Amino acid sequence: MYKIIGLGFDGCQASGITSPFDVFNVINTLWKQQCGEADLYQCRLVSVSGESITCSNGMRVMSDATLAEVTDADLIIIPGIHHYDVDTLLNKLKALDKECAWLKLQAEKGVTITANCSGVFVLAQTGMLNEYEATTAWWLTELFSKRYPSVKLRGDQLLVKSANTFTTGSMTANLGVMLQIVEQQVGRQLAQSCARTMLIDAGQNFASPYFFMQNQSDHQDSLILAVESRLQQEIALPLDVERLAGLHSVSVRTLSRRFKKANDMSISDYFQHLRLEYTKLLLETTSLSIEQVVERVGYSSQSSLLRLFKQRLGLSPSRYRKAYQQRTQV
Repeated sequence: MYKIIGLGFDGCQASGITSPFDVFNVINTLWKQQCGEADLYQCRLVSVSGESITCSNGMRVMSDATLAEVTDADLIIIPGIHHYDVDTLLNKLKALDKECAWLKLQAEKGVTITANCSGVFVLAQTGMLNEYEATTAWWLTELFSKRYPSVKLRGDQLLVKSANTFTTGSMTANLGVMLQIVEQQVGRQLAQSCARTMLIDAGQNFASPYFFMQNQSDHQDSLILAVESRLQQEIALPLDVERLAGLHSVSVRTLSRRFKKANDMSISDYFQHLRLEYTKLLLETTSLSIEQVVERVGYSSQSSLLRLFKQRLGLSPSRYRKAYQQRTQV
């Protein structure tokens, strides 16, 4: 039986552990349906204290064991660290010294370790990623590069395997890792059956669709970085600068001034640019109709998108898509 360990700590993102556990649970079910035999995988949540942890969504989960009680493991899963800004992330990271020391010991034993999004910072903190390739969430690439210069960051990828580690930059890629591990351990057929059952695209290209945004923020203003992250997450919502200022406890004037200083453009110009780039991405990488793209990005109408495209790019969205397809086929 393969032993899967989820590393739990207060403030971790629950889905970073529960979703992979669901993959292995489905594998066990499929295995028993096909062969009628015992489970292939045992999943356990462990923590420093062995007591319950409180995840970032407020869910309390009881640990199965302490770190010290883990005698052997085939896979360790590190979830993301929920945070509001850079300072919050770094402060939470400092509180995980015991977890980092334990991970380093497990790595020395040859245990495979996966880390998702901001959880990759935990793995990098141990030093085991030095001189190896890794990835993380697209909005954290600049901070990661500056904090861990010895790691060969692949911000253009959502999934990177190096030695005994897997690092991912999205939840979808995190599930893809679990399927890769299942395929290595028990075969492709079972992994593909699980992918079909859970509707996971096992053949997905894990190039990052958000790579175009990564180099836009070369400043270190934590307030503006947080605002940019919120704008990117709420791209389909109408821009409300007063709401943004209130959420970050500053005046509209202060927010506007600092944003302009950090990005050399206004918040509204930044947001329009963000939407335009995201629209181009959807036209390039999906088969969504123009109407669906308008809804996904949050434009008020197809005519408003058409006007913007002709103003900025000199052609319509449909002609842009066709031109892109022709370029890539050459």
